[in-house]
Amino acid sequence: MMRYSLLATASLALVACGIGGCQSSGHAEASVDANRPAMAAETSTKTQTTYTTPSAQTAAATDAASYTVPYTTVNDAPYMRAASDSAAAGTLTTGDTVYLRSGAPTTGIIPAKTADGRIVYIRAADLRAK
Repeated sequence: MMRYSLLATASLALVACGIGGCQSSGHAEASVDANRPAMAAETSTKTQTTYTTPSAQTAAATDAASYTVPYTTVNDAPYMRAASDSAAAGTLTTGDTVYLRSGAPTTGIIPAKTADGRIVYIRAADLRAK
């Protein structure tokens, strides 16, 4: 009798997993790069998010027309939305093109315009002149 109760319990457990779908995710899919900035090579039809700039930034840093000197990232480079941020807001991948103002500093955190027109702050050491 003990053997039959063990067999019945094991069978019920297998049926419960089969019907209930132990750890089945259905059709849900994760979007890992949902907040990654889109580069010029990546075409997208989605609406672009505009970010407001903190008042501590100078007008020169936010004037996108003055960013004309192309630079390339030499490695995966974290960027911030403001110079005073301590946490990264995202990552620019190796080979992405950004634009700096002429006469931009060669050290520290500097403002750069991404290929999609946003102003981000990145370490100068992660860039190389194109």
